[in-house]
Amino acid sequence: MYKAIFIDRVSEYGKGYPSSINDGDNYFTYGWAGINARKFKQYNPTVVVECWKADHKAKQIYTKEISSVKFRIYPAFHIKYFGDYSRSLISDLQNELGKNVPTIIHITNFRHLLFYSLAPRLKDFPLVVQNNGESTSIYKAIISRGIKRLLYSFQKRIEEKSFFNIDLLYILDDSIISYLPYTNAEIKKQTLGVLPERFPVIDKTEAKRLLNLDHYKKYILYIGKLNYTKRPDILIEVYKEIKKERDDVELIIAGTKDSDPLLNYAISAGVKVYGIISHSEVYKFLSSADVYILSRYSKEHIFGGIGLLPVEAMLCNTPVVGESLKNFPEEFRESVGFSVSEPEDIKNAIIKIIDKKVIFENLREIALKQYSWENIAKRTGEDFGKLLKKYYE
Repeated sequence: MYKAIFIDRVSEYGKGYPSSINDGDNYFTYGWAGINARKFKQYNPTVVVECWKADHKAKQIYTKEISSVKFRIYPAFHIKYFGDYSRSLISDLQNELGKNVPTIIHITNFRHLLFYSLAPRLKDFPLVVQNNGESTSIYKAIISRGIKRLLYSFQKRIEEKSFFNIDLLYILDDSIISYLPYTNAEIKKQTLGVLPERFPVIDKTEAKRLLNLDHYKKYILYIGKLNYTKRPDILIEVYKEIKKERDDVELIIAGTKDSDPLLNYAISAGVKVYGIISHSEVYKFLSSADVYILSRYSKEHIFGGIGLLPVEAMLCNTPVVGESLKNFPEEFRESVGFSVSEPEDIKNAIIKIIDKKVIFENLREIALKQYSWENIAKRTGEDFGKLLKKYYE
């Protein structure tokens, strides 16, 4: 038996985000480490699993057991541009490691003070780090100018020292490898798993009826904010070109906010815009669409991997078009959509799909084979087992 401690921080605040003790269990479980810890425990039941998070708005240490995982939230000190430092979390981790119980430390996000303050202390312990789309300081220094470049150049030195002790690094996109600091870590591609129970199978006719959509029209879908992170502006331009030739095609963009910079542009282009939608409604949108689009990431966010929504679209048997599909396993990539990012290529891919010149089948089964939590948690358990042999046998 061994212990796995997943470490993260509360990184999102505001309406709709569980970011205080008043939010109940969601305060503990929300975020990458929270779901990772619970799913890892579910499929590795003999392992003792804990999830620790730093929160610079917390007034004290909070502890709660949920789904057989012990959650702890620690007060932290926030430094702008660098992140959160938690003295109490560091102290408890040192005490924990002093018990001589075989322990895996799994930290989410590496361009952050929490990682910088922990990694140098873990020379003699197995350290796993999960990139969740953030760029390295090396890359940020390359694309930035002025004061920001100086800031990232300084941060780069701290990051280099922190990477030295990593044993296993999970990434979302292979292209980040060129911008990593020197490390002896084993590097693997891994992301979050999907929750098929949230995406029941319904046909497109029924899904369109539930959303009061026209049964005879074809629908292109993007879910997310109308900002430049995932380049919905490219999709809107493509849609405008399609509309010049076709009147049976509509673009739906859901999950928007009134403050989104591209909102008025989308509305003026004739896009059907929906605001924030609940998790329980997402499957209706994904099921009603003929194709889901994630055009490409902006240069500030190019390491985001495939993204969960494209995989969730596949659970709803909806093919995917966009650059992020390059991160889908190559063996099955052409069976789920088109990995393209140039506007003309995106347009051509959309037309092929909605005109059924290319048929995609068994999308749900293919997605689950690659991204089910059961498979991800079991692969992670195998990786942890190798590290335990390295450090404790």
